[in-house]
Parts: sequence; structure tokens; C-alpha cells
Amino acid sequence: MPSLTQIRALTLVADGDGYVVGSPHTAEYVEVPPLGARIIEWLQEGVDVAECERRAAEAAGEPVDVPGFLTTLADEGLFAEAAGEGGGGDAGFRVRRRAGAALFHPLAWAVYALAALAVPVLLVAVPSLRPSYRDGFPFHTQLLNLVAVSALGIAAAALHEAAHVLAAARHGLRSRLAVTRRLYFVTFQADLTRLWSLPRRARYGPLLAGVAWDLAVLAAALLAQASLAGALGPMVVRLLRALVLLQVTALVAQLLVFMRTDAYALLVNATGCKTLWATKGALLRRYLRRATPADEEHLAGTAAGEIAWARRYLWLYVPGIALALGYFATFAVPGTLYLVRLCLAPIRTGGLGTAAAWAGLAALLIAVVPSLLALLGAARSGLRVLRTATMRRQARRPADLPL
Repeated sequence: MPSLTQIRALTLVADGDGYVVGSPHTAEYVEVPPLGARIIEWLQEGVDVAECERRAAEAAGEPVDVPGFLTTLADEGLFAEAAGEGGGGDAGFRVRRRAGAALFHPLAWAVYALAALAVPVLLVAVPSLRPSYRDGFPFHTQLLNLVAVSALGIAAAALHEAAHVLAAARHGLRSRLAVTRRLYFVTFQADLTRLWSLPRRARYGPLLAGVAWDLAVLAAALLAQASLAGALGPMVVRLLRALVLLQVTALVAQLLVFMRTDAYALLVNATGCKTLWATKGALLRRYLRRATPADEEHLAGTAAGEIAWARRYLWLYVPGIALALGYFATFAVPGTLYLVRLCLAPIRTGGLGTAAAWAGLAALLIAVVPSLLALLGAARSGLRVLRTATMRRQARRPADLPL
């Protein structure tokens, strides 16, 4: 049996027809019915198990196994100890929480809203501020272009995810940053699982925080170009234009809901779906006649409303994947091959005995290796899906043969 301290540490949030109960230590969350929520509330108030069973039986009209209910919660990991996070009052987390409180105060959100209005106004009113693909090449040397644009991109992505972390910390929630990929794109990602411990309306701030900072950085870069271009110097202006191109690209990419971007997280929160991604996958495999027993079990236990949203989501997901693959074939592969040829040209001409050759080799490593790692990851995922489908077909063959 869990201790009273462990039970009182649980968070309980109304969400749709049920309640989300979770552990702030392990970031594990499960949905329970209203009666389960009432049992947890009684236990948190100090009511003993026998009295909880009596009250629950009276409410349900039949006996209720409260110890079994607690065992189920324990099996889900809700009573596990914190794993290497330190205490809730450690200095680093206190700093993040204070920073989050300042950067995502209502007044700060007003500034972000002004930035969101200023960006389209500036881009429409001042045509010279509009980004071009040429802005991705601020220098004459390919290595400098790669280093500068990569550094700007990494810094912008890190700021975006840091905004999520700080906005979550404002609510007393911890989150972690990870380097991952979406499809074949390398990216950063903040783990915002603990947002389930907040009411649905309170989740919008942390979910929108990354886009808010993207807009603020973009607005600042545009305003600096518009008002300080003469004082900043041509090199700084070129870097600002590269930053504008990156930020516009990042904001457009966030709208690609089929890649589980911030827009996807907002869609899930707005619709109240709990397993939209998994339901979409199970539904798609059913349509392709590749559904597993686990898929059918998942769909059978999923609410009709969530399945309806999964069907709508497929109308975004399938065309989105096709668009991404089309971009990959049309731009990513030819662009990468072109870049490789540019980087190898000085090596072929003078071997590795010149500075230009070493610069080309460095540019090759910086530009190509991360993309190749992401592509290998995507290829492994695709092969795993094909292997699973082949194994299922082979497993069905004996049943199809006459005996």
C-alpha cells in the first residue's frame, strides 16, 4: 500500500468526462473515472481505505475494490520515487521558475502578442525585409555559411525549446530537453508530459511559449533591420537576414501538424484527445488492412469522439507525409548532393594539402553528417514497419492454406 505522503503527492485534474491523475515525480499519468477521482480525494484527506470502500460502494451501488485500484495506480508507476531530479526546491529549478514567471507574465504575453502583429505588418509594409533563400548564404565562403547558419539555427531551436521549459517551470513543472528527429529532420524537443497535471486551459501557455519566442526574435530582427541597418554594418545585417529566414521557416514548420509539432500539441489540447497519435496510427493500419490485434483492441476501447478526430487528422497526416516526402525527393536529396559536390571540389583539385580543401571537408562534416544520421534513423523506422508487416503476412499464410 502506498503511503499517505505518496497519495497526497498525486495530481488530479478534471479533463473531459474523466480525470487525469499523475505523479509529479515520475511524469506518469492515467485517466480515471469520476469515482476513482473521488477515492483519491478521500485518501488525500486522510480517510482510511475501509471508509473509502464504504463511500465508494454507496456511490456506485456495488462493492468497490479500493486496494486493487491503488495497486493499479502503483503498477502504472504513479507511486515510484523521483529519478535523479533532485528536490523540488533545488537552486537550478528555482531559477528556472523565477525566469518563467517573469518571461511569461501576462505583461510579457502582451509583448508577444504585439510581436505577432508586428511581424506580418513589417513584412507586408517593407518589401525589402522579406526573406529570400539567398539569405541562407550570408558569406562568400561555404564553410562560413554553414557554420553561421547552423549556429543561428541551433541557437534559435534551443531558445524555442527553452521557452517551453521555462513556461512549464512557471507552473512548478519540470521538463527535459532532448535532441531528436521528426521524420528526417533533426530537432530539439522538450518533454512536456507533466502538463497533464494542469487544467486544460493552463496548458496553452507552455504549449505556445516556443512560438511566442520565435515571433519575438523575428520581430526584433526585422525591427533592427528596419531602424538600425546603417549603424549595424553589412555583416550584421546579413546575419539578421539569415536569422529572419530561419525564424520564418521555423514558424511555417510549426504548422506542419502531421509531424507532431506545437500545432499538433495545441490540436490535441483543444480537442481533448488523449491518444490521437496512437488512434490515428491504428485507424490508418485498419484502413490498409494491416491492423494488429493490439490496434483493434485500442480502437475498441477508444471513445467515438476521439476516433472521429483521428479520422479528421488523417486528412492532414497522409497529405502531409506525402508533401514531406516530395520535399525530400525534390529538394533535400538534390540539395545535399549539390552541397557534397561543392565541398569535395577543392579536395579533388588540390587534395588535402590546401586550406580550401580542409574547409570543404569541415563543411561536409557539418552539413551532411547530421542529415545522414537523421536519414538513417528514418530508414530504420521504415524498415522496422516493413519487417513487422512482412512477419504478420507470413504468420497468416498457414491459415490460408488448405489442409
